[in-house]
Amino acid sequence: MTLWIIFAVLLAAVLVAVLWPLLRPRAVPANRADYDIEVYLDQLRELERDASRELIDEVQAAAAKLEIERRLLAASRTADSAAGGDTSAVRRPMAAAAIAVAIAVATLALYVNLGSPGLPNQPFAQRVPEPSESPQIVEARSRLAAVEGRLSAELENPDVWRDLGRLRLVVGDGTGAVEALAQAMTLSGGRADIASVYGEALTFAADGLVVPQAQQLFQKVLSENASEPRARYFMALARYQAGLREEALEQWSALASDAPPGAPWLAAVSDRIRRTADEVGADVANYLPAPPGPTEEDITAAQNLSAEQQQEMIRGMVGRLASRLVSEPNDIEGWRRLGQSYDVLDQPTHAAEAYAKALSLEPNHPETLLRAGLAAARAKENATALVYFERLRSFVAEDSDAYRTVSEAIERLTPSKPAD
Repeated sequence: MTLWIIFAVLLAAVLVAVLWPLLRPRAVPANRADYDIEVYLDQLRELERDASRELIDEVQAAAAKLEIERRLLAASRTADSAAGGDTSAVRRPMAAAAIAVAIAVATLALYVNLGSPGLPNQPFAQRVPEPSESPQIVEARSRLAAVEGRLSAELENPDVWRDLGRLRLVVGDGTGAVEALAQAMTLSGGRADIASVYGEALTFAADGLVVPQAQQLFQKVLSENASEPRARYFMALARYQAGLREEALEQWSALASDAPPGAPWLAAVSDRIRRTADEVGADVANYLPAPPGPTEEDITAAQNLSAEQQQEMIRGMVGRLASRLVSEPNDIEGWRRLGQSYDVLDQPTHAAEAYAKALSLEPNHPETLLRAGLAAARAKENATALVYFERLRSFVAEDSDAYRTVSEAIERLTPSKPAD
């Protein structure tokens, strides 16, 4: 209720400001006829005084009075005509009323469309805070002040300038990062670890374009350490930006294959591989690294377990894979492996859900469509299975055994029509 009172007061203030020039009294300028009337009335009064003092005879007074009255009558008609022709006094209130209605209606319409009139009052203490920055940025900001404090005492230390540049890069200050890392390069004599971050900062400051100076830095890094992941990633990106997408895809694929377990940058590289493979029409499975299999120690340990213990071990591995996919939802191969694992555990509902995740990332993958359809059918989700099989059939040659097999599955799953 308070909100509407505030709106009403604000609307009234706006209306007063807009309408006052139209409604305020306006001085009406006198016209010539009004002046003439005053003159003729004054002449009549003067004529009466002269006649009372017998300064003019009665005949002259009557003639003069008749002439003055004739002129007075003419002037009065002229004044009435001028007053009748001015309709602005009537039009202004009507215009003011129309403007007031238009402002009120437009204000209400805009608020209903853009505002939230049905939203309940929410005390300040209960309001949900705005999304905060990522923990990495928050930590970088907290460390930035400390590094800047060290700088005044260690101006010749390249490591302090390197740390300053890296932190500025994390918080999004590309220009500041380039300045700090350029100083670090000068003081260090061009160290490779600094050159790699410096190249990344130059790329960031150029809105993601791997500029020639950055490429030279990355080439310098790779000449000293051919496996350095940052330089490999950005050199592949330079190839991609030059139009050599297949070559970039191969380089990113090699980088992903060489990634150590748990590498924090692997998800970004895998995402690049998926998008680029889709652009060039390649099968992404040929470029993503193969999922790690069990080690010899795992196999030996599994052979010494009972069947129940082996199942428990498999459930544990599947659970860890499912947990990882929560933080890496774009891992298509991971979702496919999870679906196959649930197939092994005879959990068709969970398998169908995992295959559905994979299909949301790559909707027309034939093998995944087949596995998803089979899992959905075993889970008694016939309608979903039909969708998968019908989509799969559209990719299969009509004269093939696969086409006939899928068609038979569709026929079995299609509900029979009741007899008339």
